[in-house]
Amino acid sequence: MNESISEKSDKAQFEGIIENDKVTISDQEGIEEFYNNSYIGTLDKNDGSKDKLVLGPVEVLLLCERNRILVYLDNNKEDNKLYDFEGLLTYFTQFDNRLWQKYIIYMDLRKRGYIVRAGYGEGIDFRVYKRGADFEKDSAKFLIYPVFEGYPIDLKDLDKMSRVAMSSRKDLIVATVDRLSKPIYYSVNKFEIMNKIEKEEE
Repeated sequence: MNESISEKSDKAQFEGIIENDKVTISDQEGIEEFYNNSYIGTLDKNDGSKDKLVLGPVEVLLLCERNRILVYLDNNKEDNKLYDFEGLLTYFTQFDNRLWQKYIIYMDLRKRGYIVRAGYGEGIDFRVYKRGADFEKDSAKFLIYPVFEGYPIDLKDLDKMSRVAMSSRKDLIVATVDRLSKPIYYSVNKFEIMNKIEKEEE
């Protein structure tokens, strides 16, 4: 599950340091390219030192698929062995066994032209901004709540997520992936959820 550095991209590649479920980039040109131009990663600003860019698993997979990032096995540059896409997917899956499905959703939203940022946790995996938005100033339009086969969702949990979305004036979207690896999206209405909960409790 690795490849040689000799397999190069036409575009500039930047080295990332892998640690647990994150990858960090320190190269300032890479930060400019990924964060400011492609809206990827979270900026870690340190007083008195250079900024770093912290990438989550889906972001690392995206950059690896585009041949824009170099992540060495065990962070050992001397061995000249890199993680390939499958190697990174296998590595990060130990932290999230639904990563592949989440990556499909993440990639689909980006291909549609949306700006996709990390979510709040608690099931909200992504915040999605309108096309052309400034994610540092504007509010997200959608909150994405992935639901997958084999992982049943409690309607009360869904209602809780809906309340979070409504309180922040965002639309809650339930996203799933079918057996053909095609993303499907459902808009969630709080009142519809409450009606279903009330019927279950009768």
